[in-house]
Amino acid sequence: MNLLPTTIAAGTINTSTPISNGSSNNAKTSIFYINDLHGQIPKMERLVSAGHHAEIMANKNGADLLKLCSGDTFIGSDEKRNMAAAKFLDVAGIDAEAPGNHEFDITASICGKLLKDSKTKILGMNMNMPELPSELSSKVTRSTIQTGKNGEKYGLIGVQPSDIHKRLKKQENLGGITIDDKEQTIIELQEEVNKLQQQGINKIILLSHEGNEIEKEIAQRVSGIDVILGGHSHDLIRDVVEGKNLFYSPSGEPVVITQAGRDGNHFGILNLEFNEKGHIAKVQNNIMDTNWYSSNLIMAKTIDSILGESPVIGSLKHVDTLPQNANMEENPWADFVSDAVRTQLNSDIVLINSANFRGSVDYGKVTERDISSIFPFCNKLFKVKINEKDLVDAIKSCGKTFTAKNHKPGIMQVSGLNYKMDKSGNLLEMYYYNNQGQVEKIDVNNPNPNKTYTAVYDEFLIGGGDGLSMLKREDKDIIERYTFDKDKVTIDYIKTLKQPFEVRKDGRIQIV
Repeated sequence: MNLLPTTIAAGTINTSTPISNGSSNNAKTSIFYINDLHGQIPKMERLVSAGHHAEIMANKNGADLLKLCSGDTFIGSDEKRNMAAAKFLDVAGIDAEAPGNHEFDITASICGKLLKDSKTKILGMNMNMPELPSELSSKVTRSTIQTGKNGEKYGLIGVQPSDIHKRLKKQENLGGITIDDKEQTIIELQEEVNKLQQQGINKIILLSHEGNEIEKEIAQRVSGIDVILGGHSHDLIRDVVEGKNLFYSPSGEPVVITQAGRDGNHFGILNLEFNEKGHIAKVQNNIMDTNWYSSNLIMAKTIDSILGESPVIGSLKHVDTLPQNANMEENPWADFVSDAVRTQLNSDIVLINSANFRGSVDYGKVTERDISSIFPFCNKLFKVKINEKDLVDAIKSCGKTFTAKNHKPGIMQVSGLNYKMDKSGNLLEMYYYNNQGQVEKIDVNNPNPNKTYTAVYDEFLIGGGDGLSMLKREDKDIIERYTFDKDKVTIDYIKTLKQPFEVRKDGRIQIV
């Protein structure tokens, strides 16, 4: 089965070998899958076009097409931006979504309001609602049955992250909703699969926002699930490889797991053939680059109707390629933005946690919305006094990224500093570059608690987010509170530059 866009060179196609020999009686299915878009509006415009192409190819090959999302389509507290993301689900024709943690960056009540009229089914098997009904509780269902154009029936189940309480800035946003822990989720998953099977459904797909490690466990502990479309851990899973993303359930059935990274940079098309028992007989997993597709005019107009037209602020001539793992490498946009903040707000140092960056901008004209899409959280900035010891401790604490299974919290992106770290997360060297270009070496083994710098970072870090308690500041150490995030500063900075401008990394962070 080749449902790939015909424009892709044959050498770039990622295919797997069949699990077993199929037959002409097999049910053909193609799944267009996305996850962790994080409110990236420009990518959503392209993904609508990609989804339309998937429809054309599925029809050509006589396959059922399912369009499914594994959560974190929303992000941040901007209601209008999340409204545009909700509209994307309908314009793209997404059949079902399992909400993630970022759907609750806004309150559960607002989330329900934005989704109540959506045609997309919202799945939350391990989501426990308060007794009082709400717009969200009336929209969420544990599972659903989807019928393809060929009459085949598919059971769809959705689960939310068991660690959701660790991933929310405001716990009250859940509005009394609780999420089952991993063990309870696995128990209930088997019960839900059994219910679907009792209704004659033998092709079952799990939309999961649990993360890849738990998804592997689910595959090997729950019988009856055929496909797990993952999310939350931002893995980009290519091909189908036994022991990596092909496992076997307790009853011996093959289970395929896949995931399309983060920020809408990629999407997947999973082509399958199911035998008469509903077991996977053939599989091909294709990861595609969203930038291969042009912006969809209908989606662009829909967004403009919600957010208004976005003014052009500059022209981007060159941008370095984003790192494959944004949590573990220097990010060219982080260099550019942190330097912009340092310049515009006149500070010694700027600190930005890697996970704060949720996208990029392609070369060509750049709008205010393009820049705001990189920072959808709408955090406020602070200028503070920080001593050398707290600064070094913060950088060191981020080094655990390299030994953590999920590669979190991510290294600290910086301006005014250069540092070197080994692949075990040990901080080896660090230098401070003052605004006159002079270089001072910082003793990372014996930092001076009496030496202070002015630093700018956001309210997530000033609240000790990602376990960085050393970045919390008392009122006496806060020099200035700003009413805006990094996007406004960056937009103002771009307007001052000679056009067209470039975005390049300069080696200020070295991992050796």
